[in-house]
Amino acid sequence: MKLSKIFSACAIALVAQGAYAAKGETATATANWQGQIPGVIQANGFVITREGGSLETPIGQLMRSRDGAIVAPVIQLEARDNTGTAAAPVVGELVSTTERDDGAGGTEARAIQWTVADVAFYADGTPVTGIEWSVQNDGTQLATVTSTGVTQVASHNGDILRLNAVSTSDTSAIDAYAGQDAALSVTVVASEL
Repeated sequence: MKLSKIFSACAIALVAQGAYAAKGETATATANWQGQIPGVIQANGFVITREGGSLETPIGQLMRSRDGAIVAPVIQLEARDNTGTAAAPVVGELVSTTERDDGAGGTEARAIQWTVADVAFYADGTPVTGIEWSVQNDGTQLATVTSTGVTQVASHNGDILRLNAVSTSDTSAIDAYAGQDAALSVTVVASEL
């Protein structure tokens, strides 16, 4: 009796599937994740921190200017000496105040160079393309972002980066996302010179 019920259920499932699925049809799905991810991968010799040496992920508030541009105000990033390890960083002084072994029994000054690696914009959790950006160090342009990707304009040398960004697209492209939750992600790379 139980076996006949199982066969009946399978037969109904097969008939039902055949009634709704057309040969050659396909379906796709995209999985999206949202949340706060620690945004810094530390090195053994130095760490990137927020202003004042905090290891918390740097977060700012997006705003809209009077001319309609999206503005990401300054978030200060600092390159600081790591007296621990990359896995267990211990924040020290700004890199420029420490020296490193030059390998010949002496010491040399340390220097950091910052570049822009990636920029991503999201509205209601969905990636948005077609909005152009200017990424800056306190108003001095470091990179531009277009549909073809990031173009490095300049690098910034120093242990403090005052990172900010502004959209440069026509405001009609931005108006399409008015009222939606938005996020801007700028990935920078700090390299010890």
